[in-house]
Amino acid sequence: MMPATAHVLQKRPFRLDESAGFSDSSSWCGGNPVTTQLLNAYTILVPGGEHFIIRTCKMYLSRLEPELREELERVFFQEASHSREHQRVLEAMRANGLSLEIFRKLVEWLSYHLLEPLTPLKLRLATAAAIEHHNAVIATFFLNQEMLRGVRSGELRRLFVWHFAEEIEHKETVFKVLQSISRSWLVRILGLFLSFTTFLCYLAIGALLLLFKTRAVLTRDFWVEVLNPEPIRKGLFAALVKESLRYLRPKFCPSAEESRPLLTSALAELRHLGVEGPKREVRPSPRVLPPKFRTKMTRTLTRCHGLQKRHEFFFSCIDKYDGAWIHTGGERKLNFCTYSYLGLLHHEQIDEAAKSALERHGTGTHGVRLLGGNLEIHEQLESSIAAFFQREAAITFSSGFMANLAVIGTLVGKGDYIFSDELNHASIVDGCRTSGAEVVKFRHNDAADLDAKLSSLPNGVRSMIIVDAVYSMDGDVAPLRKLIEVRDRHLNTILMVDEAHSVGVLGTRGRGIEEHFDCVGQIDVLMGTLSKTIPCQGGYIVGSQELIDYLRYKARGFIFSAALSPVTAAAAQAALKVIENEGEARRTQLMANVHYFVGRLQEEGFDTGDTETAIVPVVLRSEALAFEMAKQCNLEGIYVMPVIYPAVTKGTERLRMNVTYDHRREDLDYAVRAMVRARTNVKGRHG
Repeated sequence: MMPATAHVLQKRPFRLDESAGFSDSSSWCGGNPVTTQLLNAYTILVPGGEHFIIRTCKMYLSRLEPELREELERVFFQEASHSREHQRVLEAMRANGLSLEIFRKLVEWLSYHLLEPLTPLKLRLATAAAIEHHNAVIATFFLNQEMLRGVRSGELRRLFVWHFAEEIEHKETVFKVLQSISRSWLVRILGLFLSFTTFLCYLAIGALLLLFKTRAVLTRDFWVEVLNPEPIRKGLFAALVKESLRYLRPKFCPSAEESRPLLTSALAELRHLGVEGPKREVRPSPRVLPPKFRTKMTRTLTRCHGLQKRHEFFFSCIDKYDGAWIHTGGERKLNFCTYSYLGLLHHEQIDEAAKSALERHGTGTHGVRLLGGNLEIHEQLESSIAAFFQREAAITFSSGFMANLAVIGTLVGKGDYIFSDELNHASIVDGCRTSGAEVVKFRHNDAADLDAKLSSLPNGVRSMIIVDAVYSMDGDVAPLRKLIEVRDRHLNTILMVDEAHSVGVLGTRGRGIEEHFDCVGQIDVLMGTLSKTIPCQGGYIVGSQELIDYLRYKARGFIFSAALSPVTAAAAQAALKVIENEGEARRTQLMANVHYFVGRLQEEGFDTGDTETAIVPVVLRSEALAFEMAKQCNLEGIYVMPVIYPAVTKGTERLRMNVTYDHRREDLDYAVRAMVRARTNVKGRHG
């Protein structure tokens, strides 16, 4: 058995100050061009290398003892942070022409696309362990020689002290993982050989290319550094050879404790430099809320903080979007948490419209629409929305939530009745509560139950039926034709439909639920958002001119709320044009993806409910199980979140997986395989 780790790995949040200059073509390490370009070459290799180590170790995560598994997950956190921050430096190097793009892409193709798939899994793990060993040797060398003290940039010095200190910690953990899976000395030798012939060779070649690219080989500093006998005697190459030979000993067992003095010194310096960056201002302590308010908040905060502590992926930060993929925490994951059903996010025409509006109007308006904030572009957008749905008029709001909140309370109030589907969105629920009207819930998608409850009303009262077109947690569709028939049987009754999730998804051309059921113009109050298929922000109502005029001068959420940003308005208008031109083809591909994905999930025994749309629930019926499945999926590179109470009722907890036009067949197959593995891991752990 491997000895227990005496040194406990910590999760040290770290972020570079991007306002600082990270790199340029000069020698930033104390006039030592060889050291400078060696560290630059190291930076070029870090993002891909860290991802390889994470990817490889994750394959064995479920087979490890709980203590080692928890330790390895902390390594994942650190490795992902290394990748993310070195990527920032790499972007700065790219701006200065130092990123060696051809070399970097060749390394990635050779290592991760050619060699990695051909390498047996255990040998990959042995290679990862050897790379971590060599990383620790490099880290120890630089920290021992105090060479980082020559780094002129405080931010770069912080970065490498932090990275090297954590690399010293990692060598023990990854080696223990290897020993847990395979104790073969031959496998360890082969892993060391691969680390030498890939990682260390790439490092040397990269540094050499950078020295020539920056013409450092022509400088006096270069030759002084190369010919100085001191680094040769105690040089990095000698240290790598010596430690590699030690690594080959049959009873070799690395330990962070052997580097305790050096590690302690490095971590002390890191605390001095500031892990999260230098403090720029001292903020006064906030006033503590009164005890009664803190008592009210305690239960929710305790629950949420506990969830975030146990599940790092929960409420995680996305660094950037990349088609069907996202970058988060230094990792690239397949995204199933998006509302960009038709893949219009970053569509060239939409982005160009937003840029043009920014140049012409700036970032915002000067007030509410009725008091100086009404721009021509707002009226153009509303005209476009009305035309898109073949209606007389439209009105826009600052968000979809605000549209529901404002409109429901404007159309009905005390003495009126609202009939609300029991699974309606929270914005509808809140709009009903604040309206003052009597709220009656009817069974989900049950027109007969609705009809019976409407029939019990006193004569002459006003009533409103409100439903979602597509239910955001289940993906099923409201029975619109039946609802229209029920409405028409009852006087003084109007129908309001929230089709936030149906535009782009329903209808042959993606024009929503009315097109889907071939009953255009039959919904009295048609509500939608500009933040789902339309990749912007805001909400809207379409209807008769009379209705829209009334809302314009009566709805408080319109009168007293800021106008849409002109950038948003222009982008939304451009998105409508794109849907008109490309919607049918994009929707056809989207629905092909949906049918394929749902079919594959059902083949593997997953419960996908009654979904008919791009929202695919994977019902698990347990909060703990939903979080554990989501955690395992994220470890597999699938970006998915659990949906729990109060978003859904207790006992119906689930994963919600949104399929998009951008997903490819191989993406969906990859996701299904990952979910099957995640389910196996969870069952193995919980029985």
